[in-house]
Amino acid sequence: MKLIENLDISTKQGKNYLYVFILITCCFALWGFTNDIAGVMANAFSRIFVLDVAQASMVNVASFLGYLVFSIPAAIIIQRYSYKKGVILSLLVYAIGILLLLPAKAWGVFHGFLLSYFIMTCGSAALETCCHPLVYKMGKEDKGIFRLNFVQAFNALGACIGILVAITAITEKVSKTPKEIRMEMPRTHFEILKQSDLNTIIQPYLYVAAAIFLLITLIAVTKFYIHRPEKDDTVLGASFRRLLHFRNYWEGVAAEFFYIGAQVCLFTYIIVYGKHLFMNEGMLEIDAEALAARYYMIAMILFAAMRFLCTWLLMFIAPGRLLSVMAITCMATILGSMVFTDRNGLYCLLIACGSMSMMFPTIYGMALRNIGDNVNYASAGLTMTVFAGAVFPPIQAAIIEWGKDILGLSAVNISFIVPFICLTVVVYYGHSGYVRQHITHDYQS
Repeated sequence: MKLIENLDISTKQGKNYLYVFILITCCFALWGFTNDIAGVMANAFSRIFVLDVAQASMVNVASFLGYLVFSIPAAIIIQRYSYKKGVILSLLVYAIGILLLLPAKAWGVFHGFLLSYFIMTCGSAALETCCHPLVYKMGKEDKGIFRLNFVQAFNALGACIGILVAITAITEKVSKTPKEIRMEMPRTHFEILKQSDLNTIIQPYLYVAAAIFLLITLIAVTKFYIHRPEKDDTVLGASFRRLLHFRNYWEGVAAEFFYIGAQVCLFTYIIVYGKHLFMNEGMLEIDAEALAARYYMIAMILFAAMRFLCTWLLMFIAPGRLLSVMAITCMATILGSMVFTDRNGLYCLLIACGSMSMMFPTIYGMALRNIGDNVNYASAGLTMTVFAGAVFPPIQAAIIEWGKDILGLSAVNISFIVPFICLTVVVYYGHSGYVRQHITHDYQS
C-alpha cells in the first residue's frame, strides 16, 4: 500500500492509470532485454568475425548512435500527435531493426549487423523519449523520481533476463573455436561456421520481435487518458533555448551523459577485465571468457537488485543525497579495480556496477523538476545523452589496445580511469541538486 501511494498512479482526475502504467513498464523491461547485452554481443561478434577490441566496440557505437539521431524526432511526434502513437511507432521501429537481422545474417557481413543494431537503437531511443515523460506525468511531480526509479527497476530486470539469455543461448552455444584457428580455416569452412554462429545469435531476437507485436496490439486497444501538452507552435530551437535557462536541467543533461559513459564502459569491459585476469591465472582463453561472462551476469543481477533497493531508500533519503553517496561509492570501487591485480579487483567492479543502478532514473527525474510543459523536449535532450555509450567505450578500448603497463598495472586496469573520471560529474550534480531542492529552492540559476 505504501508503494502504491508513492507511485501515485492509481487515480488522477477520476482516471485509472494502473493498466497503462503496467504496459509502459513492460516497454521498459523490453528495451532493457536487448539494449544491455551489447557487451556480450561485442565479444561474440569479435570471435565470429575475427575482430580486435576496437572493431568489436563498434557494436556499442551502433547500439547507441540512434539515441543521437532519433530522440528529437520522437519528441516532435509526441508534441504533434500523442504519447500513445509515439509509443506504437517506437515499437514498430524497434521490431523492424530486429527483423533486419535476417538479411544481415544472409549477407554475412559485420556491417549488416551494425545497421540492424542502429535501427533497433532508433526505436529504443524513441521509446525512452516517449515513456519517461509519460511515467513522470502519471501523477504528482514530487513522486516523479520515485516512479521513474520503479519502472527502471524493471528495465534492469529485463536486462538481467537478456544477459542470462545471451550467455546461455548465445555465448555458450556459439562455437568455441578461437579466432586464431578461424583465421587459418579454408574460406568455405569459415563461412559455414560463421553462418551457424549467426543463426544462434539472431534466434532470441526473433522471440523479442513477437513480444513487441503483442505489446503493440495491447497498447493500440488501450485508452491512455494522458495526452500531449497543448500544441506549441514555437520552433524547436526556441524550445531548447528556453530549457537552457534551467541550470538544473542542462547540468542534468551533462550528468546523464557522463553517467551513461561510465555505465557502458563498466558493463562492456568487465568481461575483458575478467578474461584478462583469468588468463593471467592460467586459464585457456575460451574458459576465461565463459567465466568472465558469468561474472557479468552477477554484475547485472546486483544492478537490478540495487535498483529495487534504492527505489525503496528514496522513500527516506533525498534523491540528490543518495545519488552523491552512490556515485562516490562507485568511484571508490572503480579505483580498487584499477589497483588490485587479483580477483579483488573484479569484486570491486561488481560493487561498482551495483552502486550505479539508481543513477540514470534519478538524474533524469531531478533534471525534469519544474520544467512544466517543456517536459517532452526536455526528455528528448536527456535521452540523447545515451549516445555517450558510443563515445567513451572506444576511448577505453584505445587504452586497452595501447597495451602498456604503468607501475605494474596492466592497460586493462588503467583503462577504468575513463568511468572513474565520468562519475565525478555525477557526484557534483547529486550535491548541487540536493542544495537546490533543500536549501536554495532555485532550479533556474
